Amino acid sequence: MDQDVISEEIEAIVTDFDLIISEKTTLSTKKGSVHWHIKKQDETGVLEITYWPKKARLWIDIHNNRRKTWNLGVIEPMADRFSQEFGGSVENISR
Repeated sequence: MDQDVISEEIEAIVTDFDLIISEKTTLSTKKGSVHWHIKKQDETGVLEITYWPKKARLWIDIHNNRRKTWNLGVIEPMADRFSQEFGGSVENISR
């Protein structure tokens, strides 16, 4: 799939979950990646999504200092939705 199409679909899924994209950038350590900071209206906490076309990888992360009830509750359903839309499998890697 085209990188732009996948990015648009990721952003549409974020909207389907009633969440807001507060930042869209690239990670300097992963050239060509697309990295989003996702927030919930009137809530603290951040969910991070990174798509790295070069490696055909998509992952969702919550840093320890940004964990809140809303992002802990949405991470698995969102990962499952991404898996349904794009194929692949969901891996749960705890730090």
